[in-house]
Amino acid sequence: MNPLLTLKIIKGVFAILDLFVWARVIISWIPHNPYNEITQTVYKVTEPILKPIRGIIPSSSIGIDISPFILLLVLNLAESMALRAFIY
Repeated sequence: MNPLLTLKIIKGVFAILDLFVWARVIISWIPHNPYNEITQTVYKVTEPILKPIRGIIPSSSIGIDISPFILLLVLNLAESMALRAFIY
C-alpha cells in the first residue's frame, strides 16, 4: 500500500472521529430530538468510546461532563502516536 495513502487514511479516520465528538458536544448544548436519525448516529458512534472514560472520571459536582474533551485529547495523542509509528 502507498505510504502516503495510509497516512491520509489514518488522519481521515481521526478527523471523522473528532467531528463526531464535537457534534456530540454541540448537540448536548442545544435542545434536540433524541429520535432524530443524525442525533442517534452521533450517539451510536461516540457512546462506546465515551462510556469507559465516564467510568474512570465521574461527572463534576456542577453537572459538567468533561469526557468528550478528554476523548478529544486521547484521540489527538493516539493519532500522533499512530502517525509516528507509521513514519518510523
